[in-house]
Amino acid sequence: MDEANRPIKALLTMNDVVATLERDGKRTVTAVAEEIDRPSSVVHDYLNTLRELGYVIQDDDGAYKLSLRYLELGGHVRDHVTLYNVAKPEVNTLSTKTNNEFVTLSAEQNGMCVALDVVQNDLSISYDFTDGTHFHMHSSAVGKAILAQYADERITEILDRHGMPAHTENTITDRGELEQEFEQIRKNDVALDREEYRVGMASISTAIEDSTGNAVGGLSITGPAHRFRESEVQEDLRKKILASKNVIELNYASSHEAI
Repeated sequence: MDEANRPIKALLTMNDVVATLERDGKRTVTAVAEEIDRPSSVVHDYLNTLRELGYVIQDDDGAYKLSLRYLELGGHVRDHVTLYNVAKPEVNTLSTKTNNEFVTLSAEQNGMCVALDVVQNDLSISYDFTDGTHFHMHSSAVGKAILAQYADERITEILDRHGMPAHTENTITDRGELEQEFEQIRKNDVALDREEYRVGMASISTAIEDSTGNAVGGLSITGPAHRFRESEVQEDLRKKILASKNVIELNYASSHEAI
């Protein structure tokens, strides 16, 4: 990946300010300044500029937080993603065929997975995973499903860049073990997350490919880990997710032919 020869420091500082508000929800000028190790006067100018542009709002107590402007921007970006538009109807259909699970459509960007669409019909299960969530590829079923379709050079590039941090004690952190899992994924056409991303939750996923065989995203069904330990449930979900994969791939190919 190409890096800027002369990074613009002002943009880097703005990114630090926004990232702090994204992570913590709401912070005062002083708190943000301490977090990013910049003078309060400088941080105050950045926050007020962002507020005037509509990207930050200030509460009555003086603290700042990100505005819903980001939701608008994110929506516009997603609406221009062909995979999302093509797959959305089938994602909704698949979600109606599951019980306690929810369905996620994801894509890879800059070596990370991004959730494009998360549909959960059974709201009795609380899971802080929403549209726009970024997550490591090696620690998720969908990430592994996509990686398994990539060339070795691309896999190495992604893992070198982002590492293989352990999200739980079940996360695969050894490249050799991950390579062995890729062989099973290619054989079975599905990948499994055995509480590797979140304790108590498991997933089954498959990569979505274009007409040339390139992975353009992935589809997941996620639910309580105890259900996925039942072989009958796992096989039932495998059949359902592969059927949806076929529908999405056919529609994706048709959409490109129409262009």
